[in-house]
Amino acid sequence: MKSNFMLPVVAAVVALASAAVANDDCTSSYTQLPHGQTPYENDGGCFFCAKFKGSSFPISDLGDLSDNCKQMCDNDPACTAYTIARSASLHAHEYYWGSAANCCLEREEYPPETYIDAQNGGDEPNTCEKESMCWTRYEKDEESLSKCDKKQKKSKLCKPIWKARKFSNKRKKKHMKFIKNGCDYKDEKFESMLDEAYQQCKAEIEDEPQQPELVQQKAQQATFENTGVYQRSAWVAHGVFGAIAFGILAPLSAFGPSFPTLIPAEAHTAIHVSTFVLALVTVVIAGKTKKGLVDINGDTNAKETHQIVGLALLLLVCLQTLGSIHPEDKSALSHKLITGAGLIALGFGVYEVTSGCALFAATYDTVYWGQVYLGYMFWLIVMVVGGKLAMKYRWGKTRTKYTQVHTKAFELT
Repeated sequence: MKSNFMLPVVAAVVALASAAVANDDCTSSYTQLPHGQTPYENDGGCFFCAKFKGSSFPISDLGDLSDNCKQMCDNDPACTAYTIARSASLHAHEYYWGSAANCCLEREEYPPETYIDAQNGGDEPNTCEKESMCWTRYEKDEESLSKCDKKQKKSKLCKPIWKARKFSNKRKKKHMKFIKNGCDYKDEKFESMLDEAYQQCKAEIEDEPQQPELVQQKAQQATFENTGVYQRSAWVAHGVFGAIAFGILAPLSAFGPSFPTLIPAEAHTAIHVSTFVLALVTVVIAGKTKKGLVDINGDTNAKETHQIVGLALLLLVCLQTLGSIHPEDKSALSHKLITGAGLIALGFGVYEVTSGCALFAATYDTVYWGQVYLGYMFWLIVMVVGGKLAMKYRWGKTRTKYTQVHTKAFELT
């Protein structure tokens, strides 16, 4: 009855821990490019982000607009960048295209010939540069590209205007030729509206307060240091809990039954439960620390392997714990299964501690403590094997002495 109650509880806890780790894995970060630097193309679709749901007025605050457009990019696993448009350019878009969009997504990498830098236009910018001046581009960082392949929640304020589409090579060549010729739309009114938007967007950019470079660097450094201290502290906590769980408790769980005189049978359940609790805490902390991990010697699979084995290890410890709290006498088979699960969990734990030490050393350029842990485990195994042999030897001597006494007593009778 007791184990039937524990099974759904433990399973739910494992599922929640797995979900927490998975959700944390997909927090994307972006780098903002200077205003007006963007490819004159987009293939991920465009959206109109309004001030409130159903409104025809665009979001005017660029920070809010960027946040909502970022959500649309995060919702598209193929998105690699997004661009946002200032409100000054929207009336020209609505005139020429029939609809206006202030958020566009990109999926593929464009040829250099499609990139526009509106700042290079000088006193006589061409039409490409006039339109690009009102757009600001945000590129998804490489780390986010490699690990975020799941849809995130999209903004409720952005409605689709143009669908995502795939461009053929013929279409790309035609578009590059169009850009090379200065984006001649052959529509004087449209170009006049773009010129008006260009002047307004340029004035807005020039009037925006520019943070001094030194102050900006200090702010970035302070943010980095605070984040780094937090990440390192969490890493240390993760490692300490893991080392206790799989350096002390797991060996006791695996080898304790071999020494019944030292560790009473009633203590085994408490040891198993303690191991499970510490393993669970270690996994939960891991969900907050893995953002700061780096690859080891270029191996991009090191982080993922460490995380997958960690979840498998938690499941093994869970099964071992359930087996140990089962009431009534256990059969020889169930006894072997519990012992086998304990030994496999110990092996997985050794891998987790050593790989975790390697990730920590690579991330913070510090000493690799995995060798110390392996030395400790080797010493522990030698002590266990030595203890077993000593017990077997003593039992053999006792049995021989008992046999001799029993034989003498039988001869006398």
